[in-house]
Amino acid sequence: MALPDRLRGLFASRRAVALAALICIALMLISVNILAARFVTAQLDLTRERLYTLSSGTLKTLSKINEPITLRFYYSPRLADEVPSYGVYAQRVRELLDQYVAAAHGKIRLEVYNPQPFSDIEDRAVAFGLQGVPLDTSGEQVYFGLAATNSTDDQQIIPFFQPERERFLEYDLTKLVHSLAFPKKTVVGLISSLPLEGDMTAMMRGRPPEPMAIMEQLDQLDTVKPLAANIDAIPADVDVLMLVHPQHLSEKTLYAIDQFVLKGGKALVFVDPHSELQGSHPSQLDQPGSSSTSSLGRLFKSWGFQVPANAVAGDRRDAQRVGVPRPEGGMRPLDYIAWLNLKTDNLNRNDLITADLSHIVMASSGIIEPVAGGKTTVEPLITTSLDSTKIPAEKLAGLPDVAGLLAEFKSDNKRYILAAHVTGTVESAFPDGPPKPPQPAKPGAKEGEAQQPPKSSEQQSRPGTTALKQSAQPINVVVVADTDMLDDKFWLQKQGFFGRRLVVPTANNGDFVANAIEVLAGGDDLVGLRTRGTSARPFDVVEDIQNRAEARYSAEEHALQTKLKDTRAKLESLTGKDQATAPTSLSAEQTKAIEEFRADMVQTRRQLRNVQAALRNDITRLKVGLEFFDIALIPIIVAVVALILGAVRLRRRSRRMAET
Repeated sequence: MALPDRLRGLFASRRAVALAALICIALMLISVNILAARFVTAQLDLTRERLYTLSSGTLKTLSKINEPITLRFYYSPRLADEVPSYGVYAQRVRELLDQYVAAAHGKIRLEVYNPQPFSDIEDRAVAFGLQGVPLDTSGEQVYFGLAATNSTDDQQIIPFFQPERERFLEYDLTKLVHSLAFPKKTVVGLISSLPLEGDMTAMMRGRPPEPMAIMEQLDQLDTVKPLAANIDAIPADVDVLMLVHPQHLSEKTLYAIDQFVLKGGKALVFVDPHSELQGSHPSQLDQPGSSSTSSLGRLFKSWGFQVPANAVAGDRRDAQRVGVPRPEGGMRPLDYIAWLNLKTDNLNRNDLITADLSHIVMASSGIIEPVAGGKTTVEPLITTSLDSTKIPAEKLAGLPDVAGLLAEFKSDNKRYILAAHVTGTVESAFPDGPPKPPQPAKPGAKEGEAQQPPKSSEQQSRPGTTALKQSAQPINVVVVADTDMLDDKFWLQKQGFFGRRLVVPTANNGDFVANAIEVLAGGDDLVGLRTRGTSARPFDVVEDIQNRAEARYSAEEHALQTKLKDTRAKLESLTGKDQATAPTSLSAEQTKAIEEFRADMVQTRRQLRNVQAALRNDITRLKVGLEFFDIALIPIIVAVVALILGAVRLRRRSRRMAET
C-alpha cells in the first residue's frame, strides 16, 4: 500500500503546483494588460486599408492643437441590443476616439455618456443638438452622436453616426477637431452664374432655396463669400477665388481676376463647353435655349492653356451606363460616352488634390489643352482613358442620341485633360493696363460731337495700387473643364433619416473641391483622409462563387420565366382576362387545351421553384461550409490535438510508472 500512497501524494502535489501556476499566469496576464493599457500606446494594424492607424493629416492636426478640446460621446447601449451592426460600429468609433485622445497628448479629453430616457444626460444631448432615434412605439429614444467644445465655447457636433459614412469617419472626426482648434476659416470668394446656393425660382414660389451639397460641405470648413459678377476688385480678405461657370464677365472683372492671380491669389475655376447643370436650372439671366458655354479665354491664354468652346470629351472605357427607351417600350442599358465614371487610373496620384481619391463623375466635360509656347506647368489632375475622342458640343444639345454617339465612336488613342493644376510665372492678360471704361455721353451733346479723351491707365488705377504686368510669384490655379460634377445627382444620394437629410457620397466630387481649396489655401492636413476604408469587409470569394452559381442557373430560370409568361398569355387568350372578355361557352378542344396549359403552367412553376431552390441550396451549402471552417474546424483541430497529446502523455506516464 505504500506505493499507491506515494503516487497519490505525488499527483496531489502536482495538481497543487499546476493550480498555483495557472493562478500566477492569470495574474500575470491581468497585470500585463493593465500596465499595457496605461503605459503602452503602440499597436499593430494588419488591416489592408490601415483602419486603425491615424493618417498623417490627422496627426498633424492633433499636434497643432493649442487649447484643450472636450469630446462628449453619447451612446445608448440598447441600440446595439436591437441592431447589432450599430454595436460593432460604436466599438469602432470608440476605439478611434481613444486613438485621438492618445495622439493629442492631453489636449483632447473624452467623456462617454449613456443617455438614459428622461435623464439629465439625455437633456444635455438634446441641448447640444444630437439626434434621438425611437426604437419602438413607446417613444424611448437612443443616441449615437458626438458633441465637442473648445475653451471658448465653440461647438461642433455629429448628430448621429451613420454606418453608411464609415469610410468618412476619420475625416468627419478630424474636420470636427480642426474646426475647434483653428476657428479662423479659409475665405472663399465665389463668383457663379449657377444656383449653387439655392434655386431662386423656388424661393420666389414660396419654397426655401436648398443649396447644393457642395456648398453645404464648403460652409462646414470655410467661409464662402459671394461676390458680384461685375466686381472691379477682389476683396483683400479672400484666400481662394472660386469661379463657377463664369459668363458675361465685364472687362473690369476679368482684370480684377487677372491682378488677383498675378499678386499671388489662388483660384479654383470651373468652366464648361456644355453645362447640363445650367440647362436644368435656368435663371432670369440664362433663359432656356441660351448658350450654356463658359470660358475665360483671354485669361486662360495668358496662363498657358485653352479650353475649346465646341469640344466635349467622350470616353468609351469610362462611359457611364444609362437607360435608353426602346421604340417598342421598356429600357435598354447603353454606355453614354459623354458621362464619365473616372476611377483611380484617371486620377493623378502625385498631386495632393487627387492622391487619395478613387472615383470622380463628370458629365459633358470640356478639354484642357496647353498652348504652344506657354511658360506654365499644366499638370493633369483628371484625364480620360486612351479610348477617348472629341465630341462636337452641339451633338449634346437637347436630348442627345446616346446610341448614335456610341455607334459613331472612334477612339483618338489619346488621354484628354479634364482638370489641371497650373503653376508658373505668367504675363498679364492686360499688358496695356486696366481696361478703359466706356465714356458716358455728355448731356445735350450732339451726335458726332467729340468727347473728352479717356483718362490714362495711371489715372484709372486706384490710389495705392500698382498694376502688375507679370506675376509677382508663380501662379497657383486649379482649372476644371466641367461644372456638372458639382451637381448633386452625379456624386451623392440623399436619404431621409427621422426628419434629417442624410447625404451619402457615391463619388469623390465633393472631396475634390474641398481638397483643391485646402491645397490652394496652404492647408493640407485634411487631405488624404477623406475616404478611408470600412471595417465591413466584403467576402470576395463568397460573392464570386455566388455569382457563378447565379450565372449557372440564370439562363434556365430565364427560359422558364419566358415559358411561364407565354403559357399565361395563351391561357388568357382562351379564357379572357376578365368576365367581360370571357367566352360564354367552350368547346371540348378549348377545354382540353386550357387544362393542358394549366398543367403545363403548374409544371413550369414547379421547375422554376426547383431551379431557385437549387440556387439557394448552393449558397446555403457554401455558407454552412464557411461557418463550419470559421467556427467549428479550429476548435475541433485543437481538441483532437489535445486528445492526442493527452494520450501520449498518459502512455509515457504509465510507462515510467511501470519502470519504477
